[in-house]
Amino acid sequence: MVGFQEQELQEWIRYFENKNTSFCTWTGGTQSEEGVITMPYPVYDAGVQRFIAAVSGSGLMMKDYLQQLEKGDALTPEAISGLEMPRDMELLRAALTYFVRQERFCDGLWEKAIREGIFLSILYKLREAERGSRLGT
Repeated sequence: MVGFQEQELQEWIRYFENKNTSFCTWTGGTQSEEGVITMPYPVYDAGVQRFIAAVSGSGLMMKDYLQQLEKGDALTPEAISGLEMPRDMELLRAALTYFVRQERFCDGLWEKAIREGIFLSILYKLREAERGSRLGT
């Protein structure tokens, strides 16, 4: 399977399950004495940055992810949990690509994906698919 090996999946799952991790802080949102306003923006911890880099280099990213997402809803943890592996793998990859790529257009989207358990739901499904592929299902 393209993507992560089970050991790497387990490490990312443990990382996102850790509720004591400060995944993101916000900075900016200030006005200088000269009147220059800085819009608030997220600063992600090194783990989040490594995760995004790992996903980007994993072979899971898709060029046509927006077209794939038109085929079904996969942008909530509940919808992701309902995906059937391996049948819905393309939809799962599209959702992952969406959340990774859209941060550049919507500051804080990665934080939302972490806070709402979206990345974690995707990782659980990837683990399910990896285990299924090893078992031949």
